[in-house]
Formats: sequence, C-alpha cells, structure tokens
Amino acid sequence: MKKFFFFIGYFLMPLVPVVLYLTSIGSPFNSYVLSVIFGIYAFIMICNQFFLASKPAFAVKALGMKGLVSFHSTMPVVIIVVALAHKLLKESNGYSDESFQATFGSVAWWIFAVVIVFTVLFMANTFWLKLDVLKKLKTFIYEKTGLNYKTTRILHNVTVIAGVIILIHVFLASSSSYSVNLAGISVMACWMIFSLVVYFVYRFKGRKI
Repeated sequence: MKKFFFFIGYFLMPLVPVVLYLTSIGSPFNSYVLSVIFGIYAFIMICNQFFLASKPAFAVKALGMKGLVSFHSTMPVVIIVVALAHKLLKESNGYSDESFQATFGSVAWWIFAVVIVFTVLFMANTFWLKLDVLKKLKTFIYEKTGLNYKTTRILHNVTVIAGVIILIHVFLASSSSYSVNLAGISVMACWMIFSLVVYFVYRFKGRKI
C-alpha cells in the first residue's frame, strides 16, 4: 500500500505545473499543448531524480533501498523518451531546433542520454551486465582508462550540469513568460532548486549514491 501511494504521488506530481501552464496558454488541446505537457513531465521527473538520489526516508520506507535504487535507475530511460517526444512535437509545430532556447534543451538531452547509456552499461546492477560481451567491454574500458566504480560515480554527477542547463531551457520557453505564467515557472524553478539543494546536502554529508 505504501508503494502504491508513493507511485501515485510521484507520477501525479507534474499535474500542478501542467495545470498552471495550460491555464496560461489558454489553448484547446492539440499537439503543441501535448508537447508542453511532455516537457513539464520530463522536467519534473529530472528534478525527482536528484531528490531520489538523496534517498529520502519516506521513499526508502515505501520502496525499500533496493527498490528505490532500481526505480532511480529505470526512470532516466522514461525521461529521455518523454523528452524526445516533447522535442519532436515542438518541431512539428514549427519551432526551430536551432534556436537559442532549443539548443539548451538539446545539450541537456544528449548529456542525459550519454550518462544513461554509461550508467546502464557500466554502473547500474542491471541484467545487461550479465551479458559476457558487456562484462568484457566494462573490464576493457576500466583497464584502459583507469576508471573504477568510484570515479564513474563522480562522472555520473555531470547530470547536475544538465539539470541547470534544462532549467535555463525552461526559463527561455515562451510558455514560461513571467508576464503570463509567473506561477508556473516559479513552481518549476523552485522544485529544481529544492531538489538540487537536497542532493548537494546529501552528497556533502559524504553518503554514496
């Protein structure tokens, strides 16, 4: 039951900024509105990744430590897919993928994509690492580069940079204009800042992800 309510709360969390953004847009449902929904969902889930990485007590209690780590390792794949859908829908509505604002989003997407692939293949305890060819590839890369689990975990923290970049991307979005959607962008920014602060506090205490 605790797990059920945790997931309900987790996946419904983006509804608050979604309602605020859709109210400010004032447009009937269409592919553009859907792109905004996808963008908000991806953003909030990215924030939640930093929050989950701090292993909050209520999440550990609901999922167990192993379940929390597994969930934290799985969600990035969902985020990347949803973010890609957001990007493609925006482009289908005539928004350039070469604009200043879009560039920030693309950079963040690629950082997350690379980190996800790297994590799944070389860090996370997933079934992929049971494949002999990947075991050999991991050993080869670690031997040639001098990497180990500790250093790869540090590299994994590059997602913090991506988080800041994606926040800038959101700030520059036309739907985040202060004049029409101060409440929406404030909720988005506050949740990212809060999640990063919680994450940094956790890291500075010397705990491991």
